[in-house]
Amino acid sequence: MVGGVWARLASVPKADWAVLVGVLAVVVSIVALQVRDHPQFSRVDELQHYDYALKSPSAGVRIGEQYGLEAMRAVACRGIDLPGWAPGTPRLSECGDPLPDPTRSHSNGYNTAYLHTPAYYTATALVGEAVLRLPWVESSLVAYRLVGSAWLAAGLLLVWYALGLVNLGVWGRAALVGLLGVSPVVVHASALMNPDATAILGGALVLVALIKWETGKWPWWSMTAATALAVWLKPTNAAAAGVLAAYLVLRLWQERRNPLADQLRQGDQFRQGAGQRVKAALSSALVTFAAVLGWRLWQSHRQLDEENDLPIHADERFDDFQWTSLDDQLRAVVTPFRDQWIPEGLPRSVLAPLSGIADLGLLALLGAAVAVTAAKSAHRALVAGVFAAMAGMGVVTMVSFHLALGRDSLAPGRYGLAILPFAAVAVAPVVRRHLLAKLVITALACATAGAMLYGVVWHGPKPAIAVSPDSDTSMGVWCSTTSTSYFWRWNEVEDATAYHVSFDGWAWQAHEGTTLSLSGQPADTEAVLYVQAGSTDAWDSGPSASRACRTAPAGKPEATCTATPASFTWQWHPVDDATRYRVRSDPDHPWFEVDWLATTVHRAPVAGDVLYVQAGNPDGWNLEGTAEAVCLP
Repeated sequence: MVGGVWARLASVPKADWAVLVGVLAVVVSIVALQVRDHPQFSRVDELQHYDYALKSPSAGVRIGEQYGLEAMRAVACRGIDLPGWAPGTPRLSECGDPLPDPTRSHSNGYNTAYLHTPAYYTATALVGEAVLRLPWVESSLVAYRLVGSAWLAAGLLLVWYALGLVNLGVWGRAALVGLLGVSPVVVHASALMNPDATAILGGALVLVALIKWETGKWPWWSMTAATALAVWLKPTNAAAAGVLAAYLVLRLWQERRNPLADQLRQGDQFRQGAGQRVKAALSSALVTFAAVLGWRLWQSHRQLDEENDLPIHADERFDDFQWTSLDDQLRAVVTPFRDQWIPEGLPRSVLAPLSGIADLGLLALLGAAVAVTAAKSAHRALVAGVFAAMAGMGVVTMVSFHLALGRDSLAPGRYGLAILPFAAVAVAPVVRRHLLAKLVITALACATAGAMLYGVVWHGPKPAIAVSPDSDTSMGVWCSTTSTSYFWRWNEVEDATAYHVSFDGWAWQAHEGTTLSLSGQPADTEAVLYVQAGSTDAWDSGPSASRACRTAPAGKPEATCTATPASFTWQWHPVDDATRYRVRSDPDHPWFEVDWLATTVHRAPVAGDVLYVQAGNPDGWNLEGTAEAVCLP
């Protein structure tokens, strides 16, 4: 079998491979550059998905579970791409706060990504750990986002393969796959921590299984298995199951009305095909329902709080179904290309019209596919299935949310991304037959790709100020500590307008000034601060300086005094992990450092003589653990 697969791969012309690699390279580059240009968390619930991935591999986030400390620290420094969600505002904790307040965050600190199964998060986290080892990847968020380009590339590769199965030439495949890959809605979903990144792959899996079964190469249950995998990646990938079910039912109806089928009605061929269509349609619908319901039952079993009591659900819950909203949903959903979100920094004035053309163009191509295909052909049934899924996806999602949570919110177009692979194959006959269709799609794909590349290349982060480690402007970093805090300072670099700091593996963050203090830290714990000089718009720069330091030990010296008529001696017991001590006899006097555990004063003691003692290490002193020893004559 492996030899047969290798033989088929080897038979593909090298020119076709070159075109495929070129298309995927452009798409992956655009996604990677989008990741680079957007340090903030996305408004599309990205914080929740990032926290979920940090906690994977696991059985998933539970109902009522709050964000973890690592996710809270990251969002407190990065902010969220929404008005009023900047670090240090009432909505978000200060960057550098060692214990950020979960309630000062999106969804009041509750992670509502529990609706999703852990498949996407676990796979992304495992691959992301390998990506994180690359020298230019500075945080786990960036690593996990970059994995989105791999999800997209895998999905587009399967779409390319499916278009080849329906005999579409390399030019047509490149145009359709390229347009899908550079579409802002697809790029945005793939450049974020979001299971929407799996939509193209999930839809393509079901599509390939369908084509393979129709050609007699795979068994009928392969469609059920592909549907189960797609839905397990994200429940909204059930849109692909909707296309599949609609297509199978329509094909069964077509064969029923076909005179040739009437002649074979009693034969094994008709009964076998009809039976397999029924089994595939029912089992795909059943496995979709079972996956969603089974996961919700499991989450209800292990929940920490009642789901309906979570603030985000309580604030948006309705007692009665909102029929007006349903009407809005019916009029809002046309294709997944509708109302695409275009991040700041991209040329919206160009991309918005191009997205509108793609939206209307897809509808026009699907309509043309009806005209150029036979009335009872498989392609005609596929076009009808795509239309049915696009029209019903939003309504089904809205009704499902109302039944589960009492919420009646409109479903965004990105929930239907899993339909796009089917739509690409559905319009293949038009692209194959008409040169104009190829030209228009190619031009639209190239214009969209050009606008996206222009935005990420020319409107991305400004270059940072390079600081040579051999120059007079090289940074020095110094640190002092107490038992509960760090205080770093560094010298000012000429021409630098800002500095970038990374504390103990956190992502690089812009910072004004040449000092940084962190309180609420554990005692006797080492941490490293990295500092780069740059500009307020730069997220990477020249050589960095760093300094590791340790908080002071937590212990408080136990001091005693022994007096004689001519002198008195103070002594104290050693403190765990302390390497030095300092003393003074008056609060107004400076400290005097000693490296022994006793000090003697050669004079007659006076009532009320006091010695103050602190323990420390090379980086700091335990200010909170000052011992006071009173000497009595």
